[in-house]
Amino acid sequence: MSQFPSVLALLCCIGCLITPARASFLTCASATSPFEVRGEGLTERQGDVVLNCSDGAPNAQITGNLFVFLSVPVTNRTSASSVTDAALTIDTGAGPQPSGVAGVLMNASSIAFNGITFNLSGTGSIIMRISNIRTNVTSLLGSANPYVTAQLIFNGTPVSLPGAPLTTALVGRGLYDGLSSRIVCSQAGSLLPANAKSFAAFLAANSSFASTRVSEGFPDAFQPLSGPANLNADNGHRIIINYSGFPSGASLFVPDVIAGSDATQPTAGGDFGLAASAGQYTPGNGGSLLLARVRGADANGIGGGIAYTPGTPGSGTVAFDSMGQVTLTNGGGYAVYEVVDANPNVRESAQIPAFLGLPANSVSATVLTSEMVSLAPVSNVTTATATDPIPRFTGSTPPPDCTVVGDCGAAYFPLLSVDTTPLKFTVQAGGSNQAGFVRVHNVGGGVLGWNASVTYANGSGWLQIGPASALNNATILVTAIPGQLAPGTYSASITVDAGPQAGTSIVPVTLTINPAITPQVQLPTITSVWNSATLASSPVVPGSLTTIIGSKLSGQKVAVTFDGVAAQVLYNSDTQINLVVPSGITATISQLVVTVDGVSSAPQSVNVAIAAPAIFKGGVVNQDYSANSASNPAQVGSVVQIYATGLPNSGPIFAKVGNDAINTPYFAGPVPNLPGVQLVLILLPSDISSGIVNVEVCTGRPGVDACSAPMPLDIAAH
Repeated sequence: MSQFPSVLALLCCIGCLITPARASFLTCASATSPFEVRGEGLTERQGDVVLNCSDGAPNAQITGNLFVFLSVPVTNRTSASSVTDAALTIDTGAGPQPSGVAGVLMNASSIAFNGITFNLSGTGSIIMRISNIRTNVTSLLGSANPYVTAQLIFNGTPVSLPGAPLTTALVGRGLYDGLSSRIVCSQAGSLLPANAKSFAAFLAANSSFASTRVSEGFPDAFQPLSGPANLNADNGHRIIINYSGFPSGASLFVPDVIAGSDATQPTAGGDFGLAASAGQYTPGNGGSLLLARVRGADANGIGGGIAYTPGTPGSGTVAFDSMGQVTLTNGGGYAVYEVVDANPNVRESAQIPAFLGLPANSVSATVLTSEMVSLAPVSNVTTATATDPIPRFTGSTPPPDCTVVGDCGAAYFPLLSVDTTPLKFTVQAGGSNQAGFVRVHNVGGGVLGWNASVTYANGSGWLQIGPASALNNATILVTAIPGQLAPGTYSASITVDAGPQAGTSIVPVTLTINPAITPQVQLPTITSVWNSATLASSPVVPGSLTTIIGSKLSGQKVAVTFDGVAAQVLYNSDTQINLVVPSGITATISQLVVTVDGVSSAPQSVNVAIAAPAIFKGGVVNQDYSANSASNPAQVGSVVQIYATGLPNSGPIFAKVGNDAINTPYFAGPVPNLPGVQLVLILLPSDISSGIVNVEVCTGRPGVDACSAPMPLDIAAH
């Protein structure tokens, strides 16, 4: 019971807890015939569970509920909560008879047959058989314990059932595949014969082709609709091949019928060691593998109708030749085949050639196509449903089938050979790129398609390879890029992957970066600090413009700080920096530092003043924004614009025009979009003298004010 912790809880919730002390009226021994099932399967039929019961009273009536708890999810077809395709039969000596009780899905992994009533035989015995339970076994594929188990519990008339779980299925991989080579679309094209419906015509035209081989993972993994695994199923086991990567103008053709490895003459293109043939098949009682193409199936392999139905045993040998076209959309398409005959006692395989039609010069460079194979229909529905197809499978990629066929390393397979000598590069930090080579060869048959990739142990992006993919023989150029990597040793590996059959090789790569010779660092130097308007030495004023004169003042990143507070740099060259002094400094002496690309100057002490007004050269402008001059004087009653720096952020601002003080400017404040520049607007009074007079901007109080150096102002006669 410890393996089924939900059993008692379930029985308690429906009021059905068995009292252990109650005597059994019937004792049952179990027998199972576990099926070997496909680990890719979502609806795999389990082996029947048979209960041989005896020791009951002759003709006694037995009533109750039979519960079946599976170790994996149940995926039978349902109608509401009823399981429509699982069956319970009763045999009292006259042969199995339907119990008349439908199974009910209790939860994801249990079925109940509720309300069973039957009479024992005259000897007090009966045989009960539970059949056609389907489960999702994908979780057990590759498991160390690949068995599906069932636990039975009977509630009602006392019946003694086996206590140990019963094995109902052994899970193995159902499908393996092999690819002779990839279909190559070259500039030479591939001839499409006049009769594209004939296998023989494609062979005669020497059209390009490649074959897919599909093989059973165990005998009877491929079953037709009539096989025991497909009781009440929608179709026999199907195989879907997805082709991709074809260029515009390409056409693809596959046989309508595939004769398998144990047929009279297997279908083969000639690239897997068998003679090229469309195949021959003789119906017989033992069966032999035969696949028929499914026309009209969707991209998951659902629906459609088979292209060929085999005759009855004794109807004679049939030779095949017909071909069908694979519809390609955006370079991709698919072909679906259904098993229509098979030998349940032999592990079988089948070869499916695909022929290419492609006009010459349709591509400018060689195109390597690809394909994927899986059992079908493909689905992601993992639970019991009313409508999803049975059987159905996950779209898992099969492993190579050469291990089951026994031809790994055969001459007709491509085989990867790579010079795996480690690549070692040494360079100084910041040095130039280094180059090396990796040689790739196909030492087998067919066409070797390979891809190369880089895996880094430390660092990233310091290796470049090309080409990263190619056909057959090529040389990969490997470029080590030291770039900005710090000194040290960096490791990576180049993986050349030609697929599971042709093989994979790894080339170790090491890049050693030695420290660079450190050049002598030249520090930025400050020689003087000027007022940006007068270009004369002056205290700096918070919020105003200052110019630094020096050397080595340019670089990728230039910063200026006053006591660690960053200034706004407006312009810089190797000898000059223009900046806005930070508004937040309050000390009377500040330490000025220039930092260029992480290298800082020696600190320089500068005086800080609340105000040090200065008018820019050419900073006296008429009302109409024209330069004031003797030939363009300002008019009495007009507004004169004065552009200055060094005025305080707060406090009174006034102007002097000649001997007249204009205590209330028309405007005084910062200029929008011109950091550190202030504008003072004054209205010329009507009684002001004409001619050239001096103009100053000031701050403070009369007698203790700070004023700029005077600038000339021309006033028109009046």
